[in-house]
Amino acid sequence: MCVNVIIIRGAQHAMAPKPSGFDNPRTTVMIHNDLEGPLPLRYHCKSRDDDLGDWTMPPNGTWSFKFRPSIFGNTLFFCSFRWEQELHYFDIYKQNRDREFAKFGCRKCQWKIYKNGPCKFNKKTKMFDVCLPWNSPDNN
Repeated sequence: MCVNVIIIRGAQHAMAPKPSGFDNPRTTVMIHNDLEGPLPLRYHCKSRDDDLGDWTMPPNGTWSFKFRPSIFGNTLFFCSFRWEQELHYFDIYKQNRDREFAKFGCRKCQWKIYKNGPCKFNKKTKMFDVCLPWNSPDNN
């Protein structure tokens, strides 16, 4: 009899919903070419595990990718961006910066790429006003 109770309790526990702290929802990163003029944006994004390839985005074009952030909190996607004679690098998704409940966190992370750096969509202001500098050349 005692064994049956343990099995039943175990089965109920396995069917119980996971606590929200353990959820691992998919995250989308969207990148929009907002360079001035009719400039195509060449980009190459990757993580430690996934190389998303070299691509060219037309002026005012948008590209996106989806993934599940690590349960360990260390997901990082970084990109190179090229136009004319310019080459810049940026960490397009850093889990400790971009996780959903961070100050400017997101599950749908939207970025506009400007010549002077990337700007992220701010859910509070409904504007792309969270602007960050390009990575320093020493960090690439």
